[in-house]
Amino acid sequence: MSSKIAWVVVGAGPAGIAGVGKLLDAGIAPAQLLWIDPHFKVGDFGAYWRYIGSNTPVESFIKYFKRCPSFAYPATFMIDKIPPEKNCPLMLAAEPLQWITEHLRKTVPVMMDQVTALSPIEKGWQLQLASGEAVQTKKVLLAMGGQPKELGFAGVETIPLAVAMNPTKLQKAIQPDDVVAVFGSAQSSKSVLTHLKPIKAKKKILFYRSSSSFERHLDGDDLEGVEVLTMTPKNFLAHMPTCTKVIYAIGFERRHIPIAGLPENYGYDEHTGEIAPGVYGLGMAFPNIMRHEMGLAEYRVAALWPVMKRLEKLLPGWLG
Repeated sequence: MSSKIAWVVVGAGPAGIAGVGKLLDAGIAPAQLLWIDPHFKVGDFGAYWRYIGSNTPVESFIKYFKRCPSFAYPATFMIDKIPPEKNCPLMLAAEPLQWITEHLRKTVPVMMDQVTALSPIEKGWQLQLASGEAVQTKKVLLAMGGQPKELGFAGVETIPLAVAMNPTKLQKAIQPDDVVAVFGSAQSSKSVLTHLKPIKAKKKILFYRSSSSFERHLDGDDLEGVEVLTMTPKNFLAHMPTCTKVIYAIGFERRHIPIAGLPENYGYDEHTGEIAPGVYGLGMAFPNIMRHEMGLAEYRVAALWPVMKRLEKLLPGWLG
């Protein structure tokens, strides 16, 4: 494919969708933009997290949908009928995101493929694809998302977070004699506990690390039937040997795309989003980091509107 392509956007989750929309709005010609994703189904947001009860007001989703003129958002979905201050399950936000995806696919060239490596070339980058093809471009936006982290307790069966976020699948994964441990204290663990509540199990245990996160997301919730413990070696030694299954809702780690010349665990400039000259990151894989006192950091990875605002802040520097 021609090296005259100006931009390649990797990933079709909310961050990738925003990237395509904002680049079009900035005047990048559709023919100079290539969008690559294996599925074009709104990433993990559309595939796995539909059943999460969002703590984001509907108005924030609507602001994201309406922010890019190139989205041509028709405002005809169920989410548009919900009071703006209310919350909603993510499935209601996934529906318009899929519509926007299909609209953009009619506008810009796309490849249903997976990027396996990046290599620098003269005045740009070459992307190697799983199909064996190669693409050359001047600049790259990586928005490939992340996968759930795991702690890996030996001898305890892990229920994948994607299963735990689906009530029907979670029901099938747990037996009445199971002792189930849940790790986490934020919105994902809140959704897991909600789905776990009607399921019969011998015992349910919640391990949490951050007291502030627990108070913000879970304190005051109905945790009847759940033993709540802090993540300490003493509690692990006393309780983990009795657990038969575990669910980790402790955050995400970046999906890895190797970049020639950079270490495997390459970082990014959190202020500019730059990974390497002409390569930029956005979304769950390269989140906005909110610094707090005592060295604590909050990674804003899930909310659509903050991703859009971050992109608007960073894009002028990327285009320069």
